This record gives sequence, structure tokens and C-alpha cells, in this order.
Amino acid sequence: MPNAYQISDEAFVIPESLPVPGVGKLPVNAMVLRGKEPMILDTLAIVHRDTFLDEVFRIVEPEDVRWLFLSHEDRDHSGAIMQVMEKCPKAKLVTNFLGLGKLHEEFDFDPHRIHILNDGDKLDMGDRTVHAIRPPLFDSSATTGIWDPKSEIYYGADCFGVVTDDIPQYTDEMSQSEFEDGYYFMNRANHIWFEHVRPEALAAGAEKIKALDARMIVSGHGPVERRNVPAMCNMIKRISDMPAIELPGQDLYEEMLRPAAE
Repeated sequence: MPNAYQISDEAFVIPESLPVPGVGKLPVNAMVLRGKEPMILDTLAIVHRDTFLDEVFRIVEPEDVRWLFLSHEDRDHSGAIMQVMEKCPKAKLVTNFLGLGKLHEEFDFDPHRIHILNDGDKLDMGDRTVHAIRPPLFDSSATTGIWDPKSEIYYGADCFGVVTDDIPQYTDEMSQSEFEDGYYFMNRANHIWFEHVRPEALAAGAEKIKALDARMIVSGHGPVERRNVPAMCNMIKRISDMPAIELPGQDLYEEMLRPAAE
């Protein structure tokens, strides 16, 4: 597992990845906001659980954690939520009402350790107030992102991700063509409903994030954007004019498996 890296005075990214057969690697990121009331944002996948727990508690002491924000219930984001809640007795799980319902399909929580944060709500963390803002693209209806005005960082869940062969820490460490290819693949393949939405609606979602004037965007599935946040938001708008990604069927899947078997 790659080591966590610091992107601002109080913000850290914990990176991992999952294979995308025939395409490359999908980054899988969690984040930590230190400060008066530290917050963990997502917990990577179940297969990353042990190394995630080791890494996150090198950044923050378990007894200091006050908030565990879950962007949505998918297992590549919720892989260690019960372990974090057990190890962090003062922490509350932050999710929206729909997300809580989805999580209850698998997990049992103390209801007094839940904080409901719906899209548009704010959360006072002592030395900062973060805002729940849904990203323009998402794969779960329960998805919420987090905007931290103090660090000027927006955490965008699955949106703004990149699939690539070699995963750098920052997008500006990639060539422009490599970045665009991976970006447009991820943001179409993972959010397949984009082709059924009016372009102006998708553009409005992108503009909402652009208007934050963020210094950085952290995606749950891509390198950190620090060079040109407005340009990354504008790229979302271009997706409306693109065709859907045609994913492999059984015949192509068997072809992909053949080299590994030889």
C-alpha cells in the first residue's frame, strides 16, 4: 500500500487501488482532516482494511477522531467503517438519511452515534464548518461530497476520478492525454446515467463545484487536482456530448483472460 501523503497543513490522502481488467488501475482514496475535531472521510475497500487502519492511525489518534464521513455506502468506501467506529469511541458516523437506510442493510449502528448530513447541510467541527455538497456525477443515490472552506478542499466521492496504469499523487504528474483518457473513461463508465440527463443539468452541477473556488479537488478515485480546478469542473460538461462507454461482454472478457492463462 502506498503511504498516505499530506496535501495541506491538516489534510491527508490515503491512497490505494483496484484493478480494472484490460484498462488499468482505479485509484481508491480516503482522506483525513485533522484539526480541533478530526474527521476521516471514507475508509477504502474491504480488501484494504488492515493497511487502511494502520495508515489512518499514523495520522490521527483513534481517541481524537470525532467524525467519520461516509460519502456513500459502496464497499470501496465503507470497507472499515465498523472497525473505525469501534476504535474511535468519540466518533460519530456522518451520512445522509438515504445513506443510513442503505447502510442498515448490512451494518448495525448505535443510533446515538449517527449524524445526519443531507445535501446542503453544514457541520460545525469546532475550528471549521464543512458543507455537504453532492458532486455532479455519482454512482449511488446516497452520495454526498464535503467542502472544507478552511483548507479550500472539496472531496468529491466518485466524481472527478481517473483510471490509469500508473497512479501519481497529483494530476499534474500525468501527461494531458493520459489524464484526459482516464478521466473521461472513469466519469462515463462509472456514472452511466449521464447520457439520460439534460446537458444543462450536468453543467449546473459542475458549475456548483466550480463556484466554490476550491484550491484542490480530492476524488475518491483519482489523483488530487491542484493545478486547475476550474478546468477539471469544465471537463464534466463535455461528457454530455460523448458516447457511453461500451463495457466488455463475455466474449471480450474471455479474450482478456487468455493472456493470463498462457
